[in-house]
Amino acid sequence: MPLPVIINSLVCVAGTILGALLAVASIISIANMKVPWVGALLIAALLVPVMFIVSGVGVWIAYERVPQLVVFGLVALPWLYGTVFVLAMLSSFEG
Repeated sequence: MPLPVIINSLVCVAGTILGALLAVASIISIANMKVPWVGALLIAALLVPVMFIVSGVGVWIAYERVPQLVVFGLVALPWLYGTVFVLAMLSSFEG
């Protein structure tokens, strides 16, 4: 396997572990929120580590089978999802 795939796999393993910790911490914060989209935030929090798994496995499968643009999208997927999730969390806190 090419080096970029191996590096992405290692990053995804670390991201899955750290994403699970982020999800647990976020669930604690979400439980105290009083916004109508609390359920959506709970599901989104649980999907953070899943996105890293999808990225890691997806790149292994897609690397030599699909166009490079799809592979780049799979690599960017957990980072974009995490960014959107953090922005959604920040906008949900009562000021």
